[in-house]
Amino acid sequence: MRSSISARNISTAFVPNQTDNLIIQNLLPYEGTPLAIVKFKEICNDLSDYAYWFMLSTLWVSYSGFSELELWKELFSSNRGNKSISLMKPDELSALKKLPNKLTVYRAHRENELDWIAYTLDKKIAERFARERGSSEVTTYKVKKSDVLAYFTRRGEQEIIIIDNKKVKRRE
Repeated sequence: MRSSISARNISTAFVPNQTDNLIIQNLLPYEGTPLAIVKFKEICNDLSDYAYWFMLSTLWVSYSGFSELELWKELFSSNRGNKSISLMKPDELSALKKLPNKLTVYRAHRENELDWIAYTLDKKIAERFARERGSSEVTTYKVKKSDVLAYFTRRGEQEIIIIDNKKVKRRE
């Protein structure tokens, strides 16, 4: 059974759970909205570790607009178990492990942006975000792979999540 789970790109930490299923069904109407993370915070303590990380990453990937950055940082900083194998899909975790120890990442900043957690490995994607945000500036950073919380490929963005932007050094 474990091999068939891995073949479907599902974490080895996944175990069907009726409580998780009911909670997630109540969250789904909010998916893709800024309210999703607020509702998630209200119910997350009742989720299994796997469901916590899986839903957190799913909500992040499904909504990229303005939302509660401090709340995202708090939730991503949880010490719950199975973080790396549940937050990322197995293919994302495998891809992260294959990346070099020092990474060049890019960010198209919003006007007056003081804090952020998301970057991309793909400069063309950062340039696209800059155009969408009405900016021409893409900032290049260097970061240690050990400071990366997650690597998401689900939107085709090669997105890197780093909770503390002080760990990321601007490249001149």
